[in-house]
Amino acid sequence: MLVLAVLTTGALVRLRDGEPALGEVAVSLLLWAPALVRRRSPLPAFAATALLVAVHWVPSGFDAGQLLPADLALLLVLATVTERCSTAWAVLATGVCLLFALATLLGTTAPTEGHPVAPLSAFTLVAAVTGRNLRARATVLAGLRERAERAELERDQQARIAVAEERTRIAREVHDVVSHNVSVMTALADGAGYALRSGTDSQRARDAVAAIAATGREALAELHGMLGVLRSDDDPGSDGDASRCPAPGLADLPALVDQVRGAGLPTTLTVVGQPAPLSTAAQLAVYRLVQEALTNTRKHAGGASRAAVVLTWTGDGLEVVIQDDGTGGAASPDHVGHGLVGMRERIGAHRGSVSAGPAPTGGWRVAASLPLPAPVTRR
Repeated sequence: MLVLAVLTTGALVRLRDGEPALGEVAVSLLLWAPALVRRRSPLPAFAATALLVAVHWVPSGFDAGQLLPADLALLLVLATVTERCSTAWAVLATGVCLLFALATLLGTTAPTEGHPVAPLSAFTLVAAVTGRNLRARATVLAGLRERAERAELERDQQARIAVAEERTRIAREVHDVVSHNVSVMTALADGAGYALRSGTDSQRARDAVAAIAATGREALAELHGMLGVLRSDDDPGSDGDASRCPAPGLADLPALVDQVRGAGLPTTLTVVGQPAPLSTAAQLAVYRLVQEALTNTRKHAGGASRAAVVLTWTGDGLEVVIQDDGTGGAASPDHVGHGLVGMRERIGAHRGSVSAGPAPTGGWRVAASLPLPAPVTRR
């Protein structure tokens, strides 16, 4: 503002041939004062500037020759009004400036070189349009800033959701591994204890103890590989991918059945039909389903003397049935842990379904249907 005040005062001195009136110099400097607060109070600043222009110019009879270079301050404040105020106020302020330009037509002194009404009107419109353009730009920038903040918030939310889902997945995996292996180890320990107490079959006791150790090592290895994803790759104590075991799949079902059979529950595995390719995640879901069902058989199916696992490959999917001949059932229906609920979540993630309940021929039956992935068509 100080630079503009000095420049317009210098222009006034030159316009008046070096001898401007003291009042004109004072008004010229005073016209820039309201512009100092135009951003905080645009309307009062415009009103004060317009009043100063009227005070020094109207008494001259709207003589265009009596306008001061500092009157340009009114256009500067006008641009701020159109930028920061509503459309109604912007139109009103622009109309006031245009009235000043049109008032030059009433001047008593005829101009010698063209009438200033056209350039004054043009300057007014340029100032108004400039202010509105700045307002539109500020609106666009505010919208972009809001979208960026919203995108960042959504990204953080998605990250938190992903972390929660990963924790749930790991908790479900830990439940399946621990529940099954501890159940098997308990059954083997009971058998070993019985053999030791009877003192008649020490070899059977040694075999049971060895099976307990093997099962424990297998559970630890699987847990170590599973929880390895929680360790940072740059952790000095982490051995990276080498510590992560492959996820179990359909090929591991025979070993799982042998493990259950070795724990004292005669179990058979039957595969019907031609196997079709399944993703690693889908195979893991089937494996955990069988594991959980057999674990529930040992824990809840009282008096079960055998269990059967049947995998039936059809043209459009895989049917899995796990059935025992016990007199009990699965976990209670209101159980909200990782048992039957976990089965349904796993299979449901692959567009499959799970049902569990008493079998028509007795015992407990868990059945799952898993559709095959749709073939990819190439164009």
